[in-house]
Amino acid sequence: MTKGAQRAIAIVLPIVAIAMAIYQLLYTQILIQSPDGHLITHLGFAFVVVFLSLMLKDPSRKRLCLIVVLLLLSLGITAYLMIELEEILEYRTSIPATSDLIVGTLLIFILLVAGWLVFGKTFTIVSLIAIAYLVLGRFFPPPFTVPAISYVRLLMWLSVELGTGKGVYGDILYLSAIYLFLFIFFGGVLYAFGGTRFIIGLGRWVGSKLRSGPAMVALFGSSLLGTITGSTVANITITGSYTIPMMKKSGYTPEQAGAIETVSSNGGQITPPIMGATAFLMAGFANIPYVQIVIAAIVPALLKFTCVFFYITLTAQKMKIRARVEPVKGRELLLDSPIFFLPLGVLVFLLVKGFTLPYVGFWSIVTLVGVGLITSALRKEARLGLRETLNKVVDGVRSASEIAIICGLLGVVVSAIVSSGLAVKLPLAIEDLSHGNLPIALFITMICSMLLGIGVPTPAAYMLVAVGAVPCLLRMGVPILAAHLFCFVSAVSSHITPPIAIGALVASKIAGANYWKTAWESVKAAFAKYLLPFFFIYAPVVLLRPDAGFVPSLLQVVAILAVIFSLQIAVSNYCFANLRLDETIAFIIASMFSLAAVFTRGELFFFIGLALFLVSITRQFMIGRKLKTQTGGAPI
Repeated sequence: MTKGAQRAIAIVLPIVAIAMAIYQLLYTQILIQSPDGHLITHLGFAFVVVFLSLMLKDPSRKRLCLIVVLLLLSLGITAYLMIELEEILEYRTSIPATSDLIVGTLLIFILLVAGWLVFGKTFTIVSLIAIAYLVLGRFFPPPFTVPAISYVRLLMWLSVELGTGKGVYGDILYLSAIYLFLFIFFGGVLYAFGGTRFIIGLGRWVGSKLRSGPAMVALFGSSLLGTITGSTVANITITGSYTIPMMKKSGYTPEQAGAIETVSSNGGQITPPIMGATAFLMAGFANIPYVQIVIAAIVPALLKFTCVFFYITLTAQKMKIRARVEPVKGRELLLDSPIFFLPLGVLVFLLVKGFTLPYVGFWSIVTLVGVGLITSALRKEARLGLRETLNKVVDGVRSASEIAIICGLLGVVVSAIVSSGLAVKLPLAIEDLSHGNLPIALFITMICSMLLGIGVPTPAAYMLVAVGAVPCLLRMGVPILAAHLFCFVSAVSSHITPPIAIGALVASKIAGANYWKTAWESVKAAFAKYLLPFFFIYAPVVLLRPDAGFVPSLLQVVAILAVIFSLQIAVSNYCFANLRLDETIAFIIASMFSLAAVFTRGELFFFIGLALFLVSITRQFMIGRKLKTQTGGAPI
């Protein structure tokens, strides 16, 4: 690509991105066009933004030709559908024209290739398998046979059968067009207008108070930012370039630094109030009020946070790290706080008052922009650079547009799953494999969630599992909120789980660390995340929905904390001093008894586990105190 062409694209991209943002915001207040027209416009804008971004990212001739062809085709398809919209809705839904079929075929092709270019091959391959099964399933033996349906009907179901909630322009793209875009864009605007300055500042303030300072900057800062961005990789890229070198300098190994940043960035997606925007998808798909999802996520987020916090603390003590972060001036932190708290305050207030999500998203963004501009005008050190701010806003639109494309492709996959009957067969398959045993069914569901989450955005992984697995869990008596949260948290965990932990992969590159060691260190740091989904089912008090009296619920909470502390001490091989083998075994046994108490609600298991934990930790305290005396009071 010539420099002139690059400059032209660099000018056109921001114009299109800002136009898309303005259109989306206006649509929340004014019915600019029909819902079907809105979906077509939404995806059309997304195609243009993503393809222009790809041109700037990879200007090589071979890739450039492909992207230009995709861009022109997407523009043509969007224009065709807008012109023919009324005709298709009124006359051609059942009997499509040949041109409709051609456009539908090209649309699916563009989505598959765009998904490959943006998110890698995993989700595109899953999509192709789903489509192939729908088309070729008629040749499969029972019970996997798909009823014979004409290819014309199949193609329309998957692509441009407008107004039916199916295919590309179906219910899932509708969720993106109505509010997913707004809340992902909200994260981009927060980043553009200096919200990350407060987040990192808060992390530095906390880090300055603790001996494990730099790691706490990552934990607090990345977790807070992660709830806004909704992307493990994007979050690591934003904060990891700052926190990882700081952790390495303070004494953490490259693998530990990469792992701490990975689990902190990943954990933000289950942290209220925004929860990485996937919770909005859940609210729309499962028809669960968003406020209920946020409230239910409070304790799980705290438990995950506690697990990582304890890992960081134990690691700092074990490695004798006494790093301090340069403290942040309280006045600066206070002055930076409105850009973060006021928009989130408006968001939470309007949600609690019961306003619609588009309305909430619009006024949250307007508040954010207003506060950002006022802060920039009043404070010299917070003054915004026009070019930098514009680039960050464009990045926010690009991220939201990428999710729009994945939602369009998800519409194809979900329609294929439903139309083929796989949505019924998958739950039955899980039930057959588990023989009706709930723990086994839950384990299978978790594994499926992690496999489908490899290298793809959390919303896509969640939706794929929710379609197939949630009905099975519901039939086995799992409440609807717990079933959906089970799939959601399991899907989030895929980004930190070997063999393909995309978060650990990115963090290890920044840290200059070994990938496998970083991935396993991530598992050690955030192992509670793998237990949380099971707690949703067996200890609903975690979701603030206790199904027993005060005392049994309290015992479950204590048992869960005992599990987290016991296992973290065991995997860290340290408490107040290095553990001997028998002490490690004792902590593992204590955690197993406590876990059994959670699952069975057996008081005997609870008291045995708690007693063993208290005895083991008391013994460690005495050993640590003795070592401290022997070293003349020097820290150990």
